[in-house]
Amino acid sequence: MSKILRIDNQGCCERRIYDSKKDLRDSLIDFHLTDCEEEDEKGLKKCSLNEICSYGDWSYKLISDEEAKKYEEVNNG
Repeated sequence: MSKILRIDNQGCCERRIYDSKKDLRDSLIDFHLTDCEEEDEKGLKKCSLNEICSYGDWSYKLISDEEAKKYEEVNNG
């Protein structure tokens, strides 16, 4: 099984682990909704994960469960 590592290419947010690309996409949509006008909100919700990543200068990487544990230990401890 693998996890998804969210990477902020601008270095403002910590890296974070997600269980799936869908979870990452939903999280990024929620993050960017605070910046959106009402008409933009509908468009954002229709975007693919890659489109949202481009919009906000994010990237992601598939990692193993072992790697995910290491990131979680660093961020939580």
